[in-house]
Amino acid sequence: MSTDPAVRPEPVPHSRPRGRSHPDGAVIGIDFGGTKTEVALADPDGTPVRRIRFATRPEQGPDPVLARAGAAARELAAYARSALGLPVLAHAAVSPGVIRPDRILLTPNLPGWENLALADRLALELGVESVAVANDVRAGALAELRRGALRGADPGVYLSLGTGVAAALTVGGRVLDGAHRAAGEIAYLDPGRPPGAPVAAFADGHAPLEELVGGRALAERSAAELGEALTADRLFTSPDPGARRIAREALDTLATAVANIAVLLDPERVVVGGGMMAAGAVILPALAERLDRAVPFPPTVLPARFTADASLHGAITLALDHRCVPAGR
Repeated sequence: MSTDPAVRPEPVPHSRPRGRSHPDGAVIGIDFGGTKTEVALADPDGTPVRRIRFATRPEQGPDPVLARAGAAARELAAYARSALGLPVLAHAAVSPGVIRPDRILLTPNLPGWENLALADRLALELGVESVAVANDVRAGALAELRRGALRGADPGVYLSLGTGVAAALTVGGRVLDGAHRAAGEIAYLDPGRPPGAPVAAFADGHAPLEELVGGRALAERSAAELGEALTADRLFTSPDPGARRIAREALDTLATAVANIAVLLDPERVVVGGGMMAAGAVILPALAERLDRAVPFPPTVLPARFTADASLHGAITLALDHRCVPAGR
């Protein structure tokens, strides 16, 4: 077991019948976030069997967190061999931002990662030939496409609502990356503004949509206007008139953006995940109502299967897609 007090192994009950073989082996997924990092061992079906979670501590830069992730992955691989009799056939990792072979762009919550070659560094840290890497939200969409609420939908839209906002488009059984691997960065959408108002855009250091409807922005606005920083679920369910006004304005802005996306893409299904889905009973009907009014062929709106730990399940799914049988097996 690791000696790092921030590392906490979390066994997950294994539901497979005793004695059943695991011919495909296990996989390990790593989810790097601005607050926490989680490493999970999953069985051949993608079910997490054991997890290790620790604080990312982004102010320390990438080296310490990569080292801790490597130690956790080795610990889980040893557990897979000793307790489950399984080899680990593939590793995958996800993080915020636009991940390129030699750098990660648009990831302000992970300072120092902008010049990080994530796949190469992780392969070196883990002592393996390769590690699959992807953007965390698009990986979450992959999990929904393979094993969740987007399965069978073509095209589909995955909407992640949390501290920030982002989306992903699935087409033909794949998640669209875009020309610069930046598809779905809807935080930078222009939500509209009064005539003559100044433009707050990416070039000015702003993420206009996220600054109006993201969880962090809503907490900051509620603190400024109501004297208390409210989480999305509290804000959207509060009977306070001021809170209801903030929630109504945020939902209207968000629903307008999603409706415009749906008009452009004509998706069969819109699946919503992320931490703000704690208020899903309010958010989903608001989105569905706007889509029904604004979109000629409105898509179905559903909650994500992996509302919690979507990025981690995305990393696991990515690893499942990239596993291979070791030579000599």
